[in-house]
Amino acid sequence: MFPSLCFTHHNPDDSSKPKNYHPPHPNTDDENILVNPVANTNIILIYENELDLDNAISTYLNEGLKRGQICVYASVSLGNNGYLENFSSHIVNYQENVESGNLKLVDLASYYVNTMVGNLKSFDNFKKEIISILEQDKNRVDKHVRVTEDCATLLFKNKRLHPCMLVKEWCRRNPLEGSYLCPYPRSLLNQFPYNNYVSRILNDQDIIIESNGKLISFIPEV
Repeated sequence: MFPSLCFTHHNPDDSSKPKNYHPPHPNTDDENILVNPVANTNIILIYENELDLDNAISTYLNEGLKRGQICVYASVSLGNNGYLENFSSHIVNYQENVESGNLKLVDLASYYVNTMVGNLKSFDNFKKEIISILEQDKNRVDKHVRVTEDCATLLFKNKRLHPCMLVKEWCRRNPLEGSYLCPYPRSLLNQFPYNNYVSRILNDQDIIIESNGKLISFIPEV
């Protein structure tokens, strides 16, 4: 099992764009990005509540599994009592997909702790593991890898903002083919001290969406 990350590409020196600028997505505005994400993109999911979050993640992963893609579900809470049972109930043919290797489960609890002390080596191992899986799985037609993780999310929610940004910086330096779904709760984005980090979390190279998969063209005012 290996950790998953969100991958972004941000130019902190680019001040020519408006504060809330977000680049147009290659898809049409009406398309559900959770269903049809573009490769090499980092998707920031702004969600309202846990039901919204569960529905968005299950849509993202189920569509990938239906297309025969490798899907990685990584969570700090994976070992919590009842958590995996709840998650599996949202995934079509859950056990079959796990056994076939289409769905990878990752417990991020230890990686959260490592990140707190600035140790990001496990993230390097993650990238190597993904590359190795793709190289060995030569018969897989669709090489797009869908990854969703909540390590950076939980760091953010717990006000561990510096470790959260360490993960983000690592991601910017280590792009990986596929798409990455990283959720953030709308309710915290305008609260102190989170609001001081919004422009770094929701930067102008991310694809920012609502929980229904629709593109947000501007960073939402909350």
